[in-house]
Amino acid sequence: MLAEPRPNRRPSIESSGAATTSSLLYDCMMAIPAWLPVTVPSAGIIISLSALLWQVHRARFNQSVDLLFRLENDFFGPAKRLQRVKASRDLLNGQFLEAEPILDFFETMGLLLRRGALDPEMVRHTFFYWADRYYEATKEVIADRQSIDPLVWRDVTTFVAAMRRSKAAELRPVAYRPPGPEEITRFLEEEQTEAI
Repeated sequence: MLAEPRPNRRPSIESSGAATTSSLLYDCMMAIPAWLPVTVPSAGIIISLSALLWQVHRARFNQSVDLLFRLENDFFGPAKRLQRVKASRDLLNGQFLEAEPILDFFETMGLLLRRGALDPEMVRHTFFYWADRYYEATKEVIADRQSIDPLVWRDVTTFVAAMRRSKAAELRPVAYRPPGPEEITRFLEEEQTEAI
């Protein structure tokens, strides 16, 4: 004789007349697809991580802008303007000593750019004109010093080269041409008026 199937021992709402908490929970859990309890928290984690990465990106960008404004205030501030006047006067007279602090400034900027603390496009937009011309005015002295110590103003050289590539890409299809001797002389004479 065949055994009769055992009846479901779980009381149903209809048979007991009242729903218990555990039976409602069981019924609700059985109605939810098995993938849903895993998917919803996973989506929440992905969204949270995306928001965190966005906040980190924005914070780094804001720090970069703040640092750029500080460098700009320094370079165009009274003390550095006076130093630029002295440097341009020395360079026009064939001297170099007063130009060293200006190159040191661009060396620091090149280091910050290489380490990712500054945005290349914003730096080029703000400082390229001066960095390019001071580099052209001092490139022979820089090369002489680097023949003795290759690390001297290394970041100035790479900084200016990177800014020139960026400028060339912006000007394309027109080729970028570094300033010539006459343009450098005009620039240095122009820098003489910065202290006024």
